[in-house]
Amino acid sequence: MNAGRVFAMDPEATGKQRVAVLQEEIHMIHHANELYWRHTKPSDADRAEYYRRQDRLEEIRRELAGLPAK
Repeated sequence: MNAGRVFAMDPEATGKQRVAVLQEEIHMIHHANELYWRHTKPSDADRAEYYRRQDRLEEIRRELAGLPAK
């Protein structure tokens, strides 16, 4: 799954387009996290990926907070 990847975005994209891309990435991360939480004993690698996704969610939240509200 590519939940940890950062989506490339055209620098000329509008704020609405960026929000849409970030929302899609959030959806993918949440799906990956649901799969993670279904494991009764996740591996160390799974746990590390989960924490990377959590870090990415924080980055996305900060970026969304900085975008103009329209």
